[in-house]
Amino acid sequence: MSKQQIKSEKQVKKPSVTISEPANKFLFERRNYMILFAGLALLAIGFLLMTGGHQPPDQFDPKIIYGFRNATLSSFVVVIGFLVVLYSIFAKHSSQVKIEK
Repeated sequence: MSKQQIKSEKQVKKPSVTISEPANKFLFERRNYMILFAGLALLAIGFLLMTGGHQPPDQFDPKIIYGFRNATLSSFVVVIGFLVVLYSIFAKHSSQVKIEK
């Protein structure tokens, strides 16, 4: 049997990997964050519209609870707010898209 040479860990060349940090440390651009905050503001407005305003605790007024503003308008505003927030998360603008050859 022939003797085999065993290489030590020092003699084995390991591939060098360089990791470059991206220039932008935020996950999204400024435009995405502005759209996100606008969507959050729409959500807050929609939920405030759902509260129905001031009503005396000893009186029940179905016009306030089941009215257009509380039942319909506030629901639309909340749904639009959620859609705006989703758009701000998934939107990629032209400055973010890089095509490599």
